[in-house]
Amino acid sequence: MFSLIQKMLQKARSYDVLCERIETLEAKVERFEKLADENEALWQFLDDQPDLVKISPGPLEEIDDDFTDMMLRNAKTYGDA
Repeated sequence: MFSLIQKMLQKARSYDVLCERIETLEAKVERFEKLADENEALWQFLDDQPDLVKISPGPLEEIDDDFTDMMLRNAKTYGDA
């Protein structure tokens, strides 16, 4: 009987640890979602700004600019980056 109680106590403790870990991960996900929203808002703000200097790029420069823009927008940051 005592071993059964010990097993139940051990399972309850592991469940509590699991719940705490889930709460920690949910908080991190929420923080990352806020950062993603801020990033999207920043890009929207920059897109809405009028272009002060209009330069006529060549066809290769235009493709390079589009590619660079796509890479920057879709970059995933890690850590403090």
